[in-house]
Amino acid sequence: MKKLLPLIALTFGLSAAGPAFAADLPTAPVYKAPAVAPAYNWTGLYVNGGAGYGMWSGNTTTLDPGTGVCDLCVNQIQGGRGFLGTIGAGFDYQFSDHIVAGIFGDGDFSGMRGTIQDQNPFYAGTINENWSWAAGGRLGWLITPELLAYAKVGFTQTHFNGTAMQDTGAGAYVGFSTPGFTTDGWFIGGGVESMFAPGWFWRTEYRVANYGARDIADASDVGSVDDIRFHPIVQTVTSGLVYKFNWPGMAPPALPSLASLPIFQAFAPASVTPWTGIYVNAGVGYGMWTANTTTLEAGTRFCHLCLNQMQGGRGISGTIGAGFDYQFSDHIVAGVFGDFDPSGIKGTIQDQNPFFAGTINENWSWAAGARLGWLVMPEILSYTNAGFTQARFGGAQMVYTFDDSATGDSTSGFTTDGWFLGGGVEAMFAPGWFLRAEYRWAGYGAHDIADTSPTDIEDDIRFRPVVQTATAELVYKFNWTAPAPVVAKY
Repeated sequence: MKKLLPLIALTFGLSAAGPAFAADLPTAPVYKAPAVAPAYNWTGLYVNGGAGYGMWSGNTTTLDPGTGVCDLCVNQIQGGRGFLGTIGAGFDYQFSDHIVAGIFGDGDFSGMRGTIQDQNPFYAGTINENWSWAAGGRLGWLITPELLAYAKVGFTQTHFNGTAMQDTGAGAYVGFSTPGFTTDGWFIGGGVESMFAPGWFWRTEYRVANYGARDIADASDVGSVDDIRFHPIVQTVTSGLVYKFNWPGMAPPALPSLASLPIFQAFAPASVTPWTGIYVNAGVGYGMWTANTTTLEAGTRFCHLCLNQMQGGRGISGTIGAGFDYQFSDHIVAGVFGDFDPSGIKGTIQDQNPFFAGTINENWSWAAGARLGWLVMPEILSYTNAGFTQARFGGAQMVYTFDDSATGDSTSGFTTDGWFLGGGVEAMFAPGWFLRAEYRWAGYGAHDIADTSPTDIEDDIRFRPVVQTATAELVYKFNWTAPAPVVAKY
């Protein structure tokens, strides 16, 4: 104890004298540890909402209501299109620096209107997909800590409304109607999600859903004239906001102030311009078309069947193209391009008057236009595009819709002009090499197509198609200059 007391006294003495000694010593520079950037973590809950556009194509045949045997046995594809809104919620879990997986559920409220047809008595009506819901899982890859590319799959259910049937000649209501119905199915899709402010994300998503066939009675108070077997497939593209709870660095639930958004720094001159230059691209995709149709008398061009009906088609398409971009600032890129799309988007063309129908295919299209993009990151571009387009539809051999026998009639191929609007995301995965995902909507002019045989002209069919496609592409940029690494500022 006697040996400890001097040590304790010395310790307290040095502690008390420390400030005095320090005052006489030169001041050493003080270094602060750099601030630690928030570690982005996608684990947690989110809610989302948005809007979009979609098409459906429905395989249809007409059945005898008593026997269930087909009256008109040739499958025909009807079509529909329109806008939709979506709301949803989900939970994600981040397994590594790059892998995110989760579960989700969402509901869509839509106005995708088209045609349901009972061809046997020349009846048709307007049918609408009112709503759908879906639940499933998604698996994503983090291209950067703030940008997720993902695929998803799951169960879905949709509801189509009932419709009052009209005479396709005069347009008058006939007293027959079809009931609304709900049908189950499955979906597959994918998209990209990127942060634009802490906790706030922008999501763009593509989805195709395949529903089961339903037999729908075309009936009145006194009985059923036919059953219509209807098998819809729906393709949609949506964009919207996602709010992620407990995202690192996020503010309380509220929209970010306008001043905090990077668009206000958009027009500063570019520090580097790696996007300026020529590129080539190629890819593959899936698409649908819907076409407004009426049947005209060949000589006079007066309508035989004046009620507009929508036919439909669907299938695989490809694309090859080239373009030139110019980078105006650290965030803004604009360019011009052209592309050629060989396709196999097949559907129905119909001359209802003599019970004829055929398979018509969009063989190819080409487009030229401009695009304007926003660099989310130096290597990632989000863009919109628009321009002129032209499409070629092949001729069709017409058959009897009762038994699929040859009629001797056919329609000739035709080319039609139009315009397109679209958008997508492009991201670098190796120097000079990029992946692109793009959606495009194209509206074409009406074309009168003669339904002819070697001896006469049966009718003219007025056909006005609208086409939407979603493609995944590989892009090679010549003279790509890798952006300089971003240096953190603290």
